[in-house]
Amino acid sequence: MNKILLFIFLSLISIELNAQTNISGYISIDDSIVDKQLIFLSIKSINSTEESNIITSGQLDKNGFFNINHGLLNENKLYTLSINNNKRSSKSFILSNNDSLFFQKSNTPFTVFTNTNNADKEWQKLKKIIEKQDAGINEIHNYTKDSLKILAIKLLSIKELKNRKLLKKDIYLNPEYYSNLLKELKQSEIDANEYIFLETELEFHNLKSIENKYSISRLINFILGFLLLTLIVYKFSSKLLITKKENYELELSKQELNVKKLILDGKSNKDIAEDLFISLSTVKTHITNIYNKLNVSNRSELIAKFKN
Repeated sequence: MNKILLFIFLSLISIELNAQTNISGYISIDDSIVDKQLIFLSIKSINSTEESNIITSGQLDKNGFFNINHGLLNENKLYTLSINNNKRSSKSFILSNNDSLFFQKSNTPFTVFTNTNNADKEWQKLKKIIEKQDAGINEIHNYTKDSLKILAIKLLSIKELKNRKLLKKDIYLNPEYYSNLLKELKQSEIDANEYIFLETELEFHNLKSIENKYSISRLINFILGFLLLTLIVYKFSSKLLITKKENYELELSKQELNVKKLILDGKSNKDIAEDLFISLSTVKTHITNIYNKLNVSNRSELIAKFKN
């Protein structure tokens, strides 16, 4: 009975140990320096510009094999494996404390591997898009939008857009998508520091949108105000002209008004005398008085004054 209990106990321990994250594999290197190589495991914040923080390391054996058994990894974080902490000989991947990662022998370290983490599979696909020299905003955004609902991958993709200075433009084109994504991130267990850059960009975008709406509203109000002022000036000017015209009419006698009307109709002095049954000299006297009262010098100025 005791042996059975001991067997069960050892089996549980073995299961627990195997459940811990296991990172292992082979590195093809020169046998003469194999004993001097270390494999470093580092973690880096998505939003950080600082160097990755080293978590642990493992020693290569004589066959180039290494094994890092670490059960304290977080859920779906971005990690890096490197040889002697050299960035040129490194590999980035996503891993959690429930996954395993194994590297097979290859001419280039860390290129052939299997990872049980689904998020990492999406991340590797995204990296191929990102590594394309001509990969643009639409290709990255569309992949992120249509890929698996893995927030960590979406966060990595928009970080890449930010690095390429394309995030502002994409937020401008898809504000609703990013607002909803930010809500998802806030409801998740992802550290707020990881997506604070997105929150900042969205706040800046919303502020600019408000400023643009205010600017447009202010421009419309200015145009309407200008049109209203123009209308008021026009009305006032028209009224002033009418008032001046009425004042002119009041200054002239009844016979002078008749003479002025006939002048505006294009009548000659002789025609005016015949129409009004007055002498030609009387017509000339009326015309002189009209010129003086209306401050004009000749018939042309009189016609121009009242035609306008």
